[in-house]
Amino acid sequence: MGKLINRLTCSLFVFFFILILGCQEVRAKRDQGELSSMPGTMPAKEDPILGLQSQQARGEQHMLILAVKFPDVEPSFPLKRIRKKVTQGLNKYVKEQSYGLTWVQADFRGWVNLPDPIGSYKVSPYNFKVDRTRVKKLIEDSITAVEKEVNFTQYQHILVIPGAFTTPGKGYGMICYCANPGMLSGVRKKGGKPFRGGVCVAAENAHLGMFAHDFFHALGGIHKNKRLVP
Repeated sequence: MGKLINRLTCSLFVFFFILILGCQEVRAKRDQGELSSMPGTMPAKEDPILGLQSQQARGEQHMLILAVKFPDVEPSFPLKRIRKKVTQGLNKYVKEQSYGLTWVQADFRGWVNLPDPIGSYKVSPYNFKVDRTRVKKLIEDSITAVEKEVNFTQYQHILVIPGAFTTPGKGYGMICYCANPGMLSGVRKKGGKPFRGGVCVAAENAHLGMFAHDFFHALGGIHKNKRLVP
């Protein structure tokens, strides 16, 4: 219980840090013209007091959520339960913690079948030991599987949910992490343009606070090839 409280506290700290970076006058309507087709590369603005400010931490966040299934692993949680947690639950969590300044518009797809067994994607539970090629493979295989039915320019973020009960070193290997910005600089579907928006990965059994924690990292975006929120 103590670890869970610490995790949620850390999530709130990261989120409020993002809001500080993105502090600016609240507008009745968000200026959609500021959004680029590659939101993750949107430049930050320099404030003389606050320093760099993220330009994408407020307003509606369009997120593509892909619940993916390995051919050799049966998911432990019903798809309906996962959908509710990462659409209704995550949106409510983000909206409440931001006092209504940020919310999530989710497009949930699942189960999305992956071409290879879980062993081809499994990663280390330690960040500094993670094989980035496997992270890239998971995300690229996931988005390639839906490329014929999805217009990726409509989304600012992608969340991939491996359908495997995971604990450190077991199942998928790592419960939750921010892939971009972070471990990757961009991923692409086969023969397509790279997606440079926020990309997170969270196992089916990840707690809501874990989903939110790593989404907050992605929410800040990048500036000059560096993540604004460490």
